Amino acid sequence: MVYTVWSAFNRFRTDTVDLAPDVTDRARTSRNYLFDQVKRLANNNADFPRLKGGYLSFGSFARKTKIQPLDDVDILILLNDENTEVQSLYNEPYTYYLKAKNSFAPLYLFTDDYNYVNSTKILNKIKYHLSSISNYKKAEIKKTMQAVTLNLSSYDWVFDIVPAVPAYNYSGSIAYYLIPDGKGKWIKTDPRVDSTNVTKINSRHNGKFLPTLRLLKYWNRRTHKPRLQSYYFETLAIQVFQYASSIDNFPNAIKYFFDNCPFYINQICSDPKNLGTALDLSVPQSTKDKIITAMSEASTFAKYALVYEEKSDNKEAIYWWQRIFGYEFPSYG
Repeated sequence: MVYTVWSAFNRFRTDTVDLAPDVTDRARTSRNYLFDQVKRLANNNADFPRLKGGYLSFGSFARKTKIQPLDDVDILILLNDENTEVQSLYNEPYTYYLKAKNSFAPLYLFTDDYNYVNSTKILNKIKYHLSSISNYKKAEIKKTMQAVTLNLSSYDWVFDIVPAVPAYNYSGSIAYYLIPDGKGKWIKTDPRVDSTNVTKINSRHNGKFLPTLRLLKYWNRRTHKPRLQSYYFETLAIQVFQYASSIDNFPNAIKYFFDNCPFYINQICSDPKNLGTALDLSVPQSTKDKIITAMSEASTFAKYALVYEEKSDNKEAIYWWQRIFGYEFPSYG
């Protein structure tokens, strides 16, 4: 039974928004199992892309920003970069070539006529060999041509497997990773930066940023308005709360977000890693305007909810939170 705003949010998070602990544990175990199978494939097949070290978990599941249902788990599998060099394109500032210096390069098998390593060839070879994994159901190249999506019959979620080549700086540390650009070449990324950014702001807010973000991501997913791409939406939330007072409760934090996010939506949203194009590059102003209108309405509803809660009218307060989050948000009683 739900008779307070606090209990309504608690029920909503547990039943509808947050991943259940047992699901999270199973997903992590399955991720480890998958990489063990990938290593086996690499060891048993000379034409499988050569690996270097382990894997890197990334995406919303790794950052603990995933909401129900768990539909995908992302991993970067690290490839052997020996005897390769990164070359940039003067007319494509965020696209790169990976050139094999000689035939001894572990990735030489996947080069074109000019000795450039073709990322699409690597994806296709990974897809080809995945069929020998136990519990295999289906594997296909994602529409973005940046990952192999693997379905295993024993799990509800799919795995997005992204081949990544580590690139090093002068001190010998990994500076960034190259991943497929969808056209055979490469782009830069570094999920470590995203993980660090989320961890820092969550710590600054005493562990309350992540659950707040997941609640907001649920709102973003609702169909009564356009939906912003998940990573872009997360970045907006980080911008909003980066210098805000410490989050003390979810209702106040949610209203604060709706009040302040429109300012950031109307700004250019640069890649937090400084490795790629702006996150809002493909978002038209008309879409931004619709999101801002929806946020203004949500802010008004949140104000009503807070006023009624202050008057100890939890029934009416819960009604207004339900107007924001939809009928999955628990009703009073």
